[in-house]
Amino acid sequence: MTDTYQVQRRSVTGKRVATLRREGILPANVYGRAQDSVAVQLPYVDARDLLNAHGLNTLVNVQIEDEPETRPVVVRNVELEPVSRKILHLDMYQVDLARIIKATIPITITGEAPAVHKFGGILIHALDHIEVEGLPHSIPEHIEVSVSGLIEVGDHIQVKDLRVPAGLKLHAAPDQGVVAIQASRTTAPAVEGSQD
Repeated sequence: MTDTYQVQRRSVTGKRVATLRREGILPANVYGRAQDSVAVQLPYVDARDLLNAHGLNTLVNVQIEDEPETRPVVVRNVELEPVSRKILHLDMYQVDLARIIKATIPITITGEAPAVHKFGGILIHALDHIEVEGLPHSIPEHIEVSVSGLIEVGDHIQVKDLRVPAGLKLHAAPDQGVVAIQASRTTAPAVEGSQD
């Protein structure tokens, strides 16, 4: 079931939103295809929890205080304070649940590769995000990749090996590398120099 977050309409705009932030309130906008943008606000802790739980491009619902129906949205943009990395603003895109959207989602590595322990190989994580296309409900928060089958140095996983939900299309070359095991320089056999 999709999580729902409560938001209020926001009348404070421009530079005055700094006062909201000092009060622990985060400014945000809900916008969508062929519809007016709505200025909203929500408690900072709720926004942080939303991002921690779902990240970008994952379907959630927002309930605007005076509306009878929730709106299905994905967080499309997060503005951060450059030094503290505190959230300053969220842009939420209202989606049509019957319309295909594109999103970039993270690739998460799970398990342990035997080749790392057995042969001292180095696990190279070559692709950490991937662009996908599908209906909003079919887009996962991340794609899990198990490395427990990487037994030998040189073993690898490519985009074509990824397991994704039905109806989800990947926008990457099938032979693009995701993870691989490379030989460590310290585990390479030593070459003896000639003695003259």
